[in-house]
Amino acid sequence: MDTSALIRIEQHAAAVVATEYRHLPSSIVSYYLTPPAVAIALNKQQLTAVLSRNLRYRRQYGLSPRNVSLSTQPSIQQQDYLPKLGVVSWKDCIGMDMDMDMLPKALLLPNAQNTTLTCWLNNVSDRMAMVLHAYRVTEETPTFYLFPYLDFSKRSEYRLAVSYGELTHVRCHRRRNDFQAQHIEVIAAWWRNIKDWPPADVLAHLFVDVVAGSDPGQFCIIDVNPNLLAYH
Repeated sequence: MDTSALIRIEQHAAAVVATEYRHLPSSIVSYYLTPPAVAIALNKQQLTAVLSRNLRYRRQYGLSPRNVSLSTQPSIQQQDYLPKLGVVSWKDCIGMDMDMDMLPKALLLPNAQNTTLTCWLNNVSDRMAMVLHAYRVTEETPTFYLFPYLDFSKRSEYRLAVSYGELTHVRCHRRRNDFQAQHIEVIAAWWRNIKDWPPADVLAHLFVDVVAGSDPGQFCIIDVNPNLLAYH
């Protein structure tokens, strides 16, 4: 594992964990495109088991491989989902589509749901394990979320750099057919209307990803991540 990246995660672990959906302030959550449909809290033993399934992390921290098991039996509606563990999603795991990052409804038959979720938790990438290390540092535990999957293949995604609630930069993160250059200025005006920014240092520097909403001049948040390079 990248030692320098791990050190940065350890130094700013609280800032990483603070961007998990359940920790975000209502002023941000209210602008989310969609809330999670399912939220399953993991305990420390389950988190350790998840991390132990990653070979590099296991060797780095002297863990023995453990079986991941869910203590709850959630009843999940059959639809496509974007799974997320704490602050990370399965974007770079072997056998999972880099662009789709999706848990398909075909794998969520009523009698196989727990097996499917356990398989997902058994397959965390090096990047995921490194970021999830922040939870061990802070002695917190992540929630396993299933967000309804939405197809963004035709929707441009914009990334906002925010420091202490103030917008410092906007760029088009993924340009699609609906891209409009004037959206950059419109996004800046939209962001200025977001009120009640919390004065928490752990949310001092963020990247906020948004897409255009259904109404002109409105945008919806699809992800929030810490901008660790802005911390000193």
